[in-house]
Amino acid sequence: MRERAALSNAPEGYLDFHDEYAELIAELAALGLTPTQVLRRLNFLYPRINKKHLNYALNSGIWQFGPVTAEAPSYTVLACGLWYVFAEAYDLPPEPEYAALILDCDIIHDLPPALEARHFNSEDFATILAKIGATLKYLAAHPYSQLEEEAYAQTLEDIRQRGVKEIGTEGGSLYTLLASSMEGESAWPAPAQTVNDYLGDGDWSLGMLRTGIYPAEALENEWYIDATSVPEDFAPKTLSLFLSYCARYDREPTALNYGYWSTIPTLIEQVPPLGAVRAKFGSWQATLHRGRVQIARELRLWRRNEANEAAAEASAAESSAPEERELLNAELGNAELTEAELAELDIPEKSPADAPAEPARLSARELTEQGIGVVQTAHTDLAAYHRTQWEQTVKVFGERLAQLAWNRRLSTYYFFDGACLEDADPPPVVTVFRSPTGFLCELEPTAEALPAFDPEFLQEHGWRHPVPVHALWNLHALDPLEAAAAVIEAMRSGCGCERWDFYRTDDEDPLAEEVETDSV
Repeated sequence: MRERAALSNAPEGYLDFHDEYAELIAELAALGLTPTQVLRRLNFLYPRINKKHLNYALNSGIWQFGPVTAEAPSYTVLACGLWYVFAEAYDLPPEPEYAALILDCDIIHDLPPALEARHFNSEDFATILAKIGATLKYLAAHPYSQLEEEAYAQTLEDIRQRGVKEIGTEGGSLYTLLASSMEGESAWPAPAQTVNDYLGDGDWSLGMLRTGIYPAEALENEWYIDATSVPEDFAPKTLSLFLSYCARYDREPTALNYGYWSTIPTLIEQVPPLGAVRAKFGSWQATLHRGRVQIARELRLWRRNEANEAAAEASAAESSAPEERELLNAELGNAELTEAELAELDIPEKSPADAPAEPARLSARELTEQGIGVVQTAHTDLAAYHRTQWEQTVKVFGERLAQLAWNRRLSTYYFFDGACLEDADPPPVVTVFRSPTGFLCELEPTAEALPAFDPEFLQEHGWRHPVPVHALWNLHALDPLEAAAAVIEAMRSGCGCERWDFYRTDDEDPLAEEVETDSV
């Protein structure tokens, strides 16, 4: 009966579509798929399918699709409900074009299925998403706009009352569905208490700050939301750190993830909140686009400078070579040979077979292990010698970081019991993760157990202490040499790793060469 009625009212040309796809749609429905899931699947697999006829088929009532149950709203869906209520509270008209341009992919992906489970149709999806776009556009232009907890609760009640009044009236379906959707444990938009608990961890102001809405207590907490609070180096300093954090912990760089990340206790007073970033750049999508371009420019500048330095060193070495040869020739020309030396010139050279084999050259470590005393090169300026060795350690480590591939890690180890122990297996002290936007350096948990561990030194030198969302001491740098210097400094002065010749990386090679032996 339903099929006959649907086919009799079908648009022109639908019958041919029905003959071709009806059996496939029936099998998908029997598998328990929802209309939205069928729509997405067929659009992907049959790109030339008639979209108008497909939408009609899925809404015709011919097929009984899988049961759709409304689950508790996710973090993203809760935030969308908050933004929708903001639009209702401020009586904002829908902004479909702005929504199409700036809404994060996670919103487009997560919200429609949640609305479908609450029996909203595709037109309702479009209206709600356009309303959310209107909120985000308004907040970008008016970052100091507020939504108090009481105002939020009152707006929910107004929506509910309007939905009750419009039951059975033409054009009242959206508010009727909203009123129905706000009932039960999986209510959407969620009650004020749920928003308070899940978005703000029990703090309404914190929930507003994370979603880009100005909280009433912002000034007394020194939370600044205007565009002027975003520094010019936001992209290379803050955005690059956030993007590396997302790459390291497999998170999407969405607006909501930035909003939450920016309220980490170690960052909340150091990085601009989401509302300020949106006010500065107009939208989160624009922030990502412009920021990535600026970060890429900084990285290209570093590579160019590195190439120029290498070329300058090569040129200097090449230009100094003729001068050194002239000095050597002059010294040889002015030298007078003794009679004994002249006599040695008349002795025929021994063939290679007659010459005694030159003993293998052993390092200081190998000689020590064989019980042979080693007299090492005397250094008249010991401080300068060690300073050079530390500089060499940083340089070699920086070169290894520069060669590290994206999304790969390099750990640094320290042999506290001596670097010559073959069976030593020390745990890593620092691990560096390279992302497309820089180097995220993290102290391993074992470092905190070291006797010389100094958290005050680390904080004074830019390291952030652990918090639940980022459980390791961490520091971020764009330049590999800057990252290498920070890691070596932290290990040397913050963890008690005081011997440059005891440092190793994953490849087990030392970061500085051992001193040459002088005599035995």
